[in-house]
Amino acid sequence: MKKTRDMKKINILILLTCGLFLSACTDWLDVSPEDTVEEEDLFKEATGFQNALNGVYQQMASTSLYGRELTFGLIDAMGQVYRIYGEDNTWESCITQYHYYYQGTKFDYDANEDIKNAIGDIWAKGYNTIANCNNIINHIDDLKTEDFRAGEVERQMIKGEALAARALIHFDLLRLFAPALVTNPAGIYIPYVTEFPYYGGQAALTVEETLEKIEADLLMAKEMIMAYDTLDLAHRQALGAQYRFDTYALSSAEDGSEVISLPFYHYRGYRINAMAVTGLLARVYNYWGGEKLAAAAKNAQEVVDFKWAEGYLALQYTENGWDSRLDYDRKCTQDLIFCLSYPLLQQDYSEYSESTSNSCLSLAKYDEVWNYDLADGGDFRLKLIKTTDDFYPASMPLKNIRPNSEKDLVSKIEDMVPMMRLSEMHFILAEYYASLGDFGQAANYLKLVRVGRNCKGDVDLGIVDMETFKARLLGEVRREFFQEGQTFFYYKKYGESLRSGMNPESFVFPKPDSENIN
Repeated sequence: MKKTRDMKKINILILLTCGLFLSACTDWLDVSPEDTVEEEDLFKEATGFQNALNGVYQQMASTSLYGRELTFGLIDAMGQVYRIYGEDNTWESCITQYHYYYQGTKFDYDANEDIKNAIGDIWAKGYNTIANCNNIINHIDDLKTEDFRAGEVERQMIKGEALAARALIHFDLLRLFAPALVTNPAGIYIPYVTEFPYYGGQAALTVEETLEKIEADLLMAKEMIMAYDTLDLAHRQALGAQYRFDTYALSSAEDGSEVISLPFYHYRGYRINAMAVTGLLARVYNYWGGEKLAAAAKNAQEVVDFKWAEGYLALQYTENGWDSRLDYDRKCTQDLIFCLSYPLLQQDYSEYSESTSNSCLSLAKYDEVWNYDLADGGDFRLKLIKTTDDFYPASMPLKNIRPNSEKDLVSKIEDMVPMMRLSEMHFILAEYYASLGDFGQAANYLKLVRVGRNCKGDVDLGIVDMETFKARLLGEVRREFFQEGQTFFYYKKYGESLRSGMNPESFVFPKPDSENIN
């Protein structure tokens, strides 16, 4: 069907299968305010809400959002993760001036139509996905509890995930299109859209007001999702490391008489699960800063302590082990809280993995990041980098390249787009204690990450004040989150310059000319 950006139509992405985002069979349904028969048709049964929620996650995994630009793409170019062609008078193969990521590394947002279109697409796709969340949220209470196979907890789970997705996308749009709080912003920047259909005209909010809206959505979402994921031992076990990204038998009745086998009820790691929504609250409070850091630490600790059964933590750092797991588990799934699925990731990434292409994504500042700054030669993360010996040598990241392995896990993880890790929770706890002046405890939490990645645990990080803490934190961030879209936001939060000659405005995307959010 034809896609339109007309303000009088809303595009709703529908997955025409109950499968987990793995089918190429998708369609677009244009819903007109004057004729809502199709919309009513879609939501007359619970499966319509399931399909619509799957559609939201598929939109989030599109290349305009987390399938590329907000993970390994434009946002990491801005985070100076990649080497620029000719940088430091070298001729190493990397991003060249012929690709808009080159302008991204220089924060030259108006350089050409390519980068302007990329920014515009982030805005448009983000708000379009928010519209689909709102359509779910605003209609799901029309059904009866008995319409849902798993009852009221299923309704609340679907609504909670839609609320959390709405909050997450608004949060990242805020982090991109508004200044960080460290600059004391006084302006208004983005609207927080909750209506469906939406005809425009809603006033933009201040950064603080937007964060309050995000917080409210996430608090409601946490209660709803937590009720589902902690309903009983079977539901909790679905968040264990061995089942988060796989199937597991779930009972839909208290007596265990009915086993739910549909894919929608499984694969909780691909969805905003109980740990993920709690982690999102921690991330938002951490970015907010100030007195909110205590709430950030509280939520981060809840994630760290989450157990799928008594004595069994759901999260642990991925171990290399006897089978050299990190040779094939390049997404480090044991410490991955939440990811999206993008089935075309391997295909789309191929143009960025060639060391002779104009858009080659080779890592910047390799010696500085991986050989100095308290780096450790035993660091497991070095297994996720390959140094090429071509005519143009480069340090190539391997996170999005399929390993040459016959392990069953490989085929399951090659489409994963990491969204949140255990390490982020430890970073948040470290920042909280640093804010209290307890630099010893802050160092201990950074060491948990380092030891989890096989670095030596007895190294003195030398943290004696906030400046040295930030330096150590940002060093770990660069090693931990390359190609996962978080590095830029850490620098922005602190107002730390990523390049010489930067000004505060460099951290803020300009709004698209149309400001069209439908």
